[in-house]
Amino acid sequence: MSTNKFLSSTSSLAIVVVAIFFVASCKGGGKSADQDQLAADSLSKELLASDIKEVLYPLPAPFEMTQMLTDIGATYSSKNLNAPGKVEKYITEQSKAINLGIYGADLAYASTYQQQQDIQTYLNSIKTLADQLGVTYDYSKLLSEEYKTKFENKDSLISIVTNTIYDTYQYLDQKSNPDLAVNMVTGMWVELMYLATNISENSYNFTGMVDIISKQKASYDKVMSLLTARNTNADIQSLEAKLQVLKPVYDKVDTGLSEADYNLILKTIKSVRNSLV
Repeated sequence: MSTNKFLSSTSSLAIVVVAIFFVASCKGGGKSADQDQLAADSLSKELLASDIKEVLYPLPAPFEMTQMLTDIGATYSSKNLNAPGKVEKYITEQSKAINLGIYGADLAYASTYQQQQDIQTYLNSIKTLADQLGVTYDYSKLLSEEYKTKFENKDSLISIVTNTIYDTYQYLDQKSNPDLAVNMVTGMWVELMYLATNISENSYNFTGMVDIISKQKASYDKVMSLLTARNTNADIQSLEAKLQVLKPVYDKVDTGLSEADYNLILKTIKSVRNSLV
């Protein structure tokens, strides 16, 4: 285990221990014991959720972006999703990992809108690529009748899909090849940006869209740092160069994105995404 992963794991354990200690300490205290317990449980869950996200997955959960789209009234459109039939054309490990992320973003998008048929379709595509990459997560259970019933509840659906994405990333990062993990999350980020910027013919004037894209500066910076850290790999170096075009735009995001800035993001994302699928 690397030093960083050891420190991350140690931090995780420390937070768990602190949370448990805090819960235990609240069990005494007279009339306010129940209230203290509720507060402790809430804090414990928040700490653990935050820590799990930090350790298992380096970017905001894909559902954060897709939920933003529903919040501004964007309707579901399957025409922008990567065609599931393309799954067999991905031959190299890099293309498989990238499109594992792209299909993961499509799955999150379909799940946000509870599109059950597309959910099953993209789970199949993800299973195909993950199996080919040697990921040992049991994707077949997600295609069972039991899980189809669970997927009818949106909270359960989002929880299951989120954990699936986290577990897949963690396997690639810790048990397979960290380069593939970086390719996966980059593919997912590009696809989420693509879906967002193509929700309408004139998405710049779609109320709230510029704000959503502006808020992706932090995730863009994180993606670039992940790519830079692994850019001794020529394929990752190429991907980094393609996305580097966006840096001048995101550097001035605090002053507001002009239509020209926004269109550069849209054009770059579309170009990169088309080169990946």
